[in-house]
Amino acid sequence: MCKIKDLICSREFDYLQPYFYNNPYALRCELGIGAVDEYMKSAYKRALEIFNILFDTTPDAIFFNYWLTDYSYTTGEIEADTDDWKRIAKTEKRVLKRLITYQQKYRHTAVKNLSVYSDPETIRRHRIVCFSDEKPFKHKKLIKEQIGERGFDTSFVSFKNECILSIYDDRGCDVVFAEKDKMKAFYPLLEPYFLDYDKAEMERRYK
Repeated sequence: MCKIKDLICSREFDYLQPYFYNNPYALRCELGIGAVDEYMKSAYKRALEIFNILFDTTPDAIFFNYWLTDYSYTTGEIEADTDDWKRIAKTEKRVLKRLITYQQKYRHTAVKNLSVYSDPETIRRHRIVCFSDEKPFKHKKLIKEQIGERGFDTSFVSFKNECILSIYDDRGCDVVFAEKDKMKAFYPLLEPYFLDYDKAEMERRYK
C-alpha cells in the first residue's frame, strides 16, 4: 500500500500552500543563499541536492495544479478589456499546451474541483497527476522552472519514500511526508538545508 499515492489521487487531500503549515509531517528547506551573483546558482544546486536525497532517479509521479476562472461569473458577460483577455488567453493556451504534452506522454489522472483559497464560485482547481511508469521525467528542467517561476505549480512524488517535494521559488521548498516515521528518517539528511525561521517547529515535529 502506498499512502502518498492514495493521497495525491484523493479529493480529500487539499494540498494548498503553505504546505509546511498545512501538513503535520512536513519539513521546510532554504534554497537561495549567499551573494547576489551566486544566489540563483545556489538555489538550483541545493534544490538538486535535496531532490537526490529524496529520489533514487526519477520521481514516481509529478502533479500540477490547474487553475480555471470563470471571468464572466459576476457580470454574466465577458469583460471588454481586450488587452486583459489577450493576456489571459495567451497564459491559458500555454498552460493547456503544457498539460496536453504531459498527458499524451504519461499515464495520468485528474482530481477535479479541489478546494481553493478564495472565490469558490468563480475559481476551480484540478490536480493533474502524471505517473512515470519507468519513463523518466526531466526533473532538472522542471526544478529550474520552479526556481525561476517559469513553470506552473509542479510537485514531485516518491512512492518509496512516501513524500512530496514542492519548490515554491528560489527561496525554498517544502517536503511533505505521508507518515511521521518517514519524516523522522529523512530529518537528519535534510537538516543541513533547514530554514532557520521554522527550525523550532521542525524540532517539535521530530520529537
